[in-house]
Amino acid sequence: FFFLPLVMLGFLLLVGLASAITLSNTRLPVDQNGALLLTGEADVLQHNGSFYFYFNNWGGCPGVDCCASSGGCASCCFNPPSATYPDACVYTSNHTVVVYETDLKTWIYRGEALPLTARKPGIEFRPHVVFNTATRKFVMWFEDRFTGQDGYSVAQSDKPEGPFTVVHTSVKMPGKGRVGDFDVFVDDDGSAYHVRTGFDVVKLDSTYTQPTTDVASFQTPKSSEGPVMFKRNGTYYVMAGTGCCACIGGSNIYVLSAPHALGPYTLQGDVGSNPTPFDPHSPHNYVTRAQASAVFRYSSPADQKKEKSGEEEKYVYLGNQWVTAQQPGLPRNHDLLYWSVINFANNGSVLQFEWHDQVEL
Repeated sequence: FFFLPLVMLGFLLLVGLASAITLSNTRLPVDQNGALLLTGEADVLQHNGSFYFYFNNWGGCPGVDCCASSGGCASCCFNPPSATYPDACVYTSNHTVVVYETDLKTWIYRGEALPLTARKPGIEFRPHVVFNTATRKFVMWFEDRFTGQDGYSVAQSDKPEGPFTVVHTSVKMPGKGRVGDFDVFVDDDGSAYHVRTGFDVVKLDSTYTQPTTDVASFQTPKSSEGPVMFKRNGTYYVMAGTGCCACIGGSNIYVLSAPHALGPYTLQGDVGSNPTPFDPHSPHNYVTRAQASAVFRYSSPADQKKEKSGEEEKYVYLGNQWVTAQQPGLPRNHDLLYWSVINFANNGSVLQFEWHDQVEL
């Protein structure tokens, strides 16, 4: 009498366990060929049921332990390199953008979305890709830092995996911010916004390839960079962290929020610092030991079936744990990632981050 229901219950439990997604903060995923992911500054695009992860591949030279330097753990970029700090990856012109398609369990390497031959010879950083539903184009913004450039480069593709073709090489942005770390965010109404270190939020035009004159500015308590932007329940959020140039130990996480994409932005606080006294030469000042690259939304198939108006939707923080490669030679393009589900209070404020060896979605 009870046998069939118990068998069915067991089957459902097994199915539930099989479908669980676990993301590790202490080891990298592997692709369809068993190779470790090529990592670097990251961006995430969700399109037609798949996630596309774009990584800035710096190459396989070893990371540099900078904690004993005058700049401490926050700056492991040395230009030019020296015998003490033989940095040969960060400020070089060999960076390419690689892309993976994934359901967060199986990772399929799709090749180079932006090969060297597709752009001007410069130091490429921070690729960010969005989809324009009006033009049906995938739009990539990136820094190229070639001689004479004073803006951002923009490329387009008909497919999320590329290849991308550069359409603008030096897009100047209004506001007081500098050409540096940035993010591109697409709102529910199709409007796109560019937020950059400085900090300025600039509304983009309908093609997502040029700025408009609509701009909002804000500041953080300490000089910061690496902004990421997202929206939850009608509130706009920007997260940024203190300076981290391929650093060891990551950065803090300032959280700012606003009722509109163009502000005004209010500082909620710092949710990424450890309570211990700050030591510039210590890699243990910050919780995630990472620098933010992206925030993306995730709903499991089971959650999607629940008619709860997005209550079960998760907001996932993705950061780079620089100088953490575990392979022989300590290659920079195998540095670890950091994943965390962002927790919110009832009033929408972001709760303090905690370190976890892994996260389950």
